[in-house]
Amino acid sequence: MFKLIKNLDYKIEKNYIKIKLDEIKQGVNCLKDFIIVKKDKKYSVYDRICDHNNGRIISKDNQHVCPIHNWKFDPISGTYVNGFKKKGRKFKLNKNFLEVENLKEVPKISQIEGKEKTKIRFFNHAFLKVEGKNFSFATDPWAFGPAFNTGWWLKHKTKADWADELNSCSFIYISHNHPDHLHPLTLSKLKKNIDIIVPKFTTDSTGLYLEELGFKNIHRLEFATEYRFRNTKLMLSILKSGDFREDSGIYFSNGDFDCLFSVDTSSINFDRLPNVDLFASSFAGGASGFPLMFETLKKEEKRKILIKNKNFIKTNNYRRLKKTKASYYLPYAGFFEEKLSRDKKIANLQKKNKIDDYDNYCKKNSIKLLNVEKNDEYYFDGKKLEIENKKNIKLYRDISPAKYLKAYKENYQKIDLNYIKTYFEKSNFKDNLILTISLVDDNFKNSKLNFKVDFTGVKPKFSKVDKPKSIFNNLKNIKQLFLKCRKESFLNTIYNKSPWEDLSIGFQCMVDRIPNEYNYKFWYHFTNKYITSKNVRSSTECNSCEKLMQYFHIQTTQQNSL
Repeated sequence: MFKLIKNLDYKIEKNYIKIKLDEIKQGVNCLKDFIIVKKDKKYSVYDRICDHNNGRIISKDNQHVCPIHNWKFDPISGTYVNGFKKKGRKFKLNKNFLEVENLKEVPKISQIEGKEKTKIRFFNHAFLKVEGKNFSFATDPWAFGPAFNTGWWLKHKTKADWADELNSCSFIYISHNHPDHLHPLTLSKLKKNIDIIVPKFTTDSTGLYLEELGFKNIHRLEFATEYRFRNTKLMLSILKSGDFREDSGIYFSNGDFDCLFSVDTSSINFDRLPNVDLFASSFAGGASGFPLMFETLKKEEKRKILIKNKNFIKTNNYRRLKKTKASYYLPYAGFFEEKLSRDKKIANLQKKNKIDDYDNYCKKNSIKLLNVEKNDEYYFDGKKLEIENKKNIKLYRDISPAKYLKAYKENYQKIDLNYIKTYFEKSNFKDNLILTISLVDDNFKNSKLNFKVDFTGVKPKFSKVDKPKSIFNNLKNIKQLFLKCRKESFLNTIYNKSPWEDLSIGFQCMVDRIPNEYNYKFWYHFTNKYITSKNVRSSTECNSCEKLMQYFHIQTTQQNSL
């Protein structure tokens, strides 16, 4: 089905940035673009790009912090304070200069000669369909229902023909395992033998999840490798995000027309960007529980971080548009809202970018902005956009958010203490960390269960506690993470063996931690490694997940038959 062609070609331009040796003192040197450490006659060089979300590390008062998510970097050890290792920049010593290698690597996918017609149709959020001669594929379908444990809802209704259009695709591309991209309810409407392509992640976090949902034809594609789809002119390559997260985008060509869909990645392909005709990316921001759900931050601190994050999303997209030299920009993967009354405070504070916010930049740089809220179909003849059109057809009728929440609460009432205990004891996670969890109500109050998990020993130790906050505050020399999780959201996540970022990104847990640092090992393990029945061997008699899926099937079918 997919013919492996070769590794992606790169055009490489190398030069060196010269820094005078006599300007580099012993210890840590903070330059405009680099942090240089000199120990006697040994040097280490680091750039200022944060490895978490591509923000810029700021040096002040001997602290080196990325303001996007407060990642702190220690130049002496070459690691972030949370333990993540930062890769150093290559350099050479040449007489009186330290010369930092500066590579410009521009990938170029192969193109099969000829001008082809390409149609791109927007359905919702990150759900696009691309069509050419003898092929069609869709990306990250989310068409109805909530994501992230009822924290996210689609801003717009989806066109009613979405399921037929999806099932008629040659294949589906799923970029990563977040539920606004790998959405179980939407995927339940697909035939199980449809071909699906996913990135070949180290933990296979996306492929295993799809297998759990019953899909039979899952193709794991290598990164930065060219594939040709059958005998068509479609060439494609999956590109990884440039950080530790398991995320990806897709780079493809149809004849002489080429596109890059970067989805949610902040530095796709480690910021080695191709020149393309069309660039598509997330644009809105607001897709994180940080900072609103963090009790370690004061209200004014949260407000400032939200403004910074919103502006950073735009600035990052401007930079990528410049590097890709795109003629067209399609903002997508940002059409979600917090619709439940219990999340009203979050909705009021979590301001997002709009498509129109990109209008001035695009006009100044002769880039055609494709506003999918105005037109949802785009027809290209070769590299030229011929038609943009609004497809006016019946909308899919979903049930109300209140009904969804009611079903969640009814189906995730039972606390199976033995399952929870076994779930953690078999997690095979070890760290200098004690996790404390309180299962709470909609307002993060009135605890139903409090427990702690000690990950510091040979095996995790689980125990119930009466006053979790007192234990949390009295521990010394051990990292502590305290989560107040909405009861039904926590149970939904662990009973279904789902990724834990479904809780954090979905505004379903309040976070407190000592020290106030992101524990990437914990979140990576419980989001990518310890998921699905293959890795989570705990079992429960609770069959609420099956009943819940059946309930949603019946309700949505009834709605759309009216």
